[in-house]
Amino acid sequence: MITHFNMPLNVLPMPLLRWASKHLVGLGTRFGKFMPLNDVDMRKAEIPMSAKEYATMSMVIILFYFVFFGFLFFVMAFRLFTKLDIFLPLVVSMVFSLLVFVQLVTFPIIRVTKKVRDLDRNLVFALRTILVQLRSGISLFESMKVVAEGNYGAVSKEFKRAVDQISTGTIQEIALERIAEYNPSIFFRRAIWQIVNGMRAGADITTVLGESVDSLTEAQSIQIRNYESQMKILSLVYMMLGVIVPALGITFLIVLSSFPQIQITELYFWILLAGVGIAQFMYMGIVKSKRPTLLGD
Repeated sequence: MITHFNMPLNVLPMPLLRWASKHLVGLGTRFGKFMPLNDVDMRKAEIPMSAKEYATMSMVIILFYFVFFGFLFFVMAFRLFTKLDIFLPLVVSMVFSLLVFVQLVTFPIIRVTKKVRDLDRNLVFALRTILVQLRSGISLFESMKVVAEGNYGAVSKEFKRAVDQISTGTIQEIALERIAEYNPSIFFRRAIWQIVNGMRAGADITTVLGESVDSLTEAQSIQIRNYESQMKILSLVYMMLGVIVPALGITFLIVLSSFPQIQITELYFWILLAGVGIAQFMYMGIVKSKRPTLLGD
């Protein structure tokens, strides 16, 4: 199962990476203490390995990059500088290895975040499709098959797992519980649990599902109102970054240039431009992260 998954930033063959990690399990277990990940996070991110295996493979990848960049910068420094400080390539290699470590730690978190957004974006439409099918007299299993075969992103994948399990003899309630157990979306879990509880209580699934859709629609409205209030504040921040800060910065530099003791060169204006560009790029990332998960991208 692991052969179908490749570690991020890994340039080594997976068989070689697994072989090296098997011989470094002890060190990998200790290294895993620096990675805030557990087996539940692995299952939510759909990474087919345990947290210990992921930590061990990450350690091997980091060691590879540490040696690679250390050797590379040592050769470059040896050719460019007559007096070589042996610690300089080591420091540069450690910095690059730290960046690789951050990428490996955040990789499962990023996968979970993307999956949650995909699930929440399509959940309301998928549940409405099931609701329409049920009201048309179609069974719940056939309704789930429609969603599983439809274009509902990660929601279709989850329902396909349930449909496959039910087709092999699993009870519907148990199959639905399994797809909700390690699902990272709280809205998806809540909707599935409501359906399961309604089935076990003998309630009308159409009524239960209708209430779930109504609650999701209300949650969507609340997220939109919160997003609207946040955007009012963020718009003021954008005015500061895009208009006020550049104008005041240029004015300040012009005033300083009037003093003969202070030399204001063109470099200062380029630095100001770069700073404003970086700030606006970060602003766009903040705005995107604040977007409600129940809305489309």
